[in-house]
Amino acid sequence: MPANPATGPRIRVLVVDDSLFMRTIISRMLEDAGDIEVVGTATCGEEVLAAVKQHNPDVVTLDIVMPGMDGLAVLEQLMELHPVPVLMLSTLTTNNADATIEALEKGAVDVVAKPGDLAPMMPQVAGDLAEKVRAAAGVNTAHLGAQAERPHPALPTHDLANYPAPLDALIVGASTGGLPALNIVAGALQPDFPAGVLLLQLMPPGFTSALAERLAEVCMLPVKEAHDGDVFEPGKILLAPAGMTVDFVRAANLVYLKVSAATANGGSTALIDHAMTSAAQVFAERGMGVILTGMGEDGARGLSAMRDAGAYTIAEHEDSAVIWGMPRAASQAGAAVALARANDIPVLVAGRAKRGV
Repeated sequence: MPANPATGPRIRVLVVDDSLFMRTIISRMLEDAGDIEVVGTATCGEEVLAAVKQHNPDVVTLDIVMPGMDGLAVLEQLMELHPVPVLMLSTLTTNNADATIEALEKGAVDVVAKPGDLAPMMPQVAGDLAEKVRAAAGVNTAHLGAQAERPHPALPTHDLANYPAPLDALIVGASTGGLPALNIVAGALQPDFPAGVLLLQLMPPGFTSALAERLAEVCMLPVKEAHDGDVFEPGKILLAPAGMTVDFVRAANLVYLKVSAATANGGSTALIDHAMTSAAQVFAERGMGVILTGMGEDGARGLSAMRDAGAYTIAEHEDSAVIWGMPRAASQAGAAVALARANDIPVLVAGRAKRGV
């Protein structure tokens, strides 16, 4: 994978935006990163496929809102005809947030939020954009678009006999490219699922409210964005707000969520680790943790804590992970009892839920 001009070719990026100002700013931010090269630009959806064929980019940055063929239509064509890692660029409005969530479901690997006032946020946006381009360049394109559905040999299953306790908590973490897998796992949970459910999808602040609404459309259980003081109980799915830490607090016979702002200096920035470590302390062997596709190592430490406490733990197998970063880190740390493809994880979750009932 292209990574550094000192060790190999730079990451090749195609920038797609109808605004000349935004194309210029995005291109400049990427070129300033040093290990990224903007090989071309496109001003509208109709130009994208030809530009992709011409430049063969490693990553495409794609604006959601464009005249004519919008970002979603372009994305669908790319996933069908020329699967390539796509980063969606979106301003945070209700309509754009909904479209961004749909794009992530259709194969976009991540989203970069475009602030309304770009100037004061330029350094932060530039760093976020470059980091996500590097992650997107590592995506396994065989898991994008139409190529994602293909037969696999069976994986060995894990004996659940060692987990006899009732299940009280299911914690699922995902990051870059993880929304389709999250849909698979959460969408398979039955209305009588016996445990509380917390989902953590790492994404820019402001988008998780739209994601909760979208998940509510595909899940059999009601879904809501978590708030401080929410009761964690069976019968509903809670989605952690972006950029917030979640702790579990037991009081009498109930478990509540403590939702706090995460800061680099005073709080945890490894949000999945934080939530899973808290779950290990509160639920022990009555918990279950799942790490899905994503870049980095968030979740490995938390999943290890859950396993050490007696919980049943799963990491997504590289055969289905768009980015086998977080699941690989969990596997290498010995945190996962089982490795499973995304489509097989619901079977293991259902099997664990039946134990102790």
